[in-house]
Amino acid sequence: MTSPLLITRVGPYLFGAPVTAVTEILSHPTITRVPRTPSTVVGVAVVRGQPLAVFTLRPAVGLDPVSVPIALRWASTTGVALIAVDRVESLWTPGDPLPADVWATLVPADLAPWIASGYRYEQEWLWAWPEDLPQRLQNTLTGGLAHGG
Repeated sequence: MTSPLLITRVGPYLFGAPVTAVTEILSHPTITRVPRTPSTVVGVAVVRGQPLAVFTLRPAVGLDPVSVPIALRWASTTGVALIAVDRVESLWTPGDPLPADVWATLVPADLAPWIASGYRYEQEWLWAWPEDLPQRLQNTLTGGLAHGG
């Protein structure tokens, strides 16, 4: 059986965050912008004394990285970060995902590195994030800075 997903929305897109990775949902976190970082980085927020990177996938879907109404506190084996979303919709336990060769043709190309699987949810496509999403996003930050980002 597949693990439950926390269904979120970023712009018009539905994403599923593994509930095993999301440790907290924060409303309107205070974010300090960091200059000269990749567009996936909104800034840094201090949560209970711990500075956390705040990442967004809005630029990957052609949207401006506007304010962050909700941030998912995401803990993985490689650390903790915040993932910005526009809305949290529900909890859902998916069935079998679409075959990778099918969903890979449907997901916007700029999103593909951040997607683990795809599902049909009601009348929409739902893109499931991998448990290591913050690490993948962190790699773009590191890579971006290494190249004068």
